[in-house]
Amino acid sequence: MKKIIFALFVVFTLQACTKDLSSIKQQDSKWELTRWPGKTLPTAAKATLNISGGNKIGGKSFCNTYGGSAVINGNAIQFSKIFGTKMYCEAVGYAENKYYADLEKVTAGKVSGNRLYLYQNENLLMVFVKAE
Repeated sequence: MKKIIFALFVVFTLQACTKDLSSIKQQDSKWELTRWPGKTLPTAAKATLNISGGNKIGGKSFCNTYGGSAVINGNAIQFSKIFGTKMYCEAVGYAENKYYADLEKVTAGKVSGNRLYLYQNENLLMVFVKAE
């Protein structure tokens, strides 16, 4: 019985720390990609995601800068109209193309503590940490 009560306590505590995306819709936020399940995260360059005005995105895609649009409703999020500069970056070009493709696949997200989790349905695509 104690184990069940403890498990319920842990579940409710974790849910209290998890928020929908309304906080990033209401105020500008900056994030840095720290985990990319199933893909190699380049060590020589970083990818960032900045969300401003609740409906604009931008940042650094390892080498180039990019921008686009976001639609956020509760935990549903979708990025579109992604565009970027076109500098040639041999070392991270492969990662950059995959990064854009994954952003376009995003259908949901959540904020937990200082982390932003982006999903395609139930599949975790990317984890970002809040940048200062």
